[in-house]
Amino acid sequence: MLRFLRRLLGEAKAFITGMQEALIEQGVEVLELELLELEHAFLSLVLGSLVGLPLAPMGVAAELAPLLEGETRILFERTWRGADAIADLFSRMGGEW
Repeated sequence: MLRFLRRLLGEAKAFITGMQEALIEQGVEVLELELLELEHAFLSLVLGSLVGLPLAPMGVAAELAPLLEGETRILFERTWRGADAIADLFSRMGGEW
């Protein structure tokens, strides 16, 4: 009887562990799909006007705006430096020389 209960407890533990792994994998799949959708929306936002696509909805643009912070900083740095490609290269390598 004790063996049966231990075996039953082991099977229940294995089932719960399997369910936990399945839920984690399902959550990761949903997040990967959301990332793919946001990447497509981002590309549509940035390059859509070049190929004739309408602009992305305002909600998507607002959601993607924080991701553009680094790119915007680089754009402003390049604007101030002008067309000095050598300065841009050296600043990306790690500092003011």
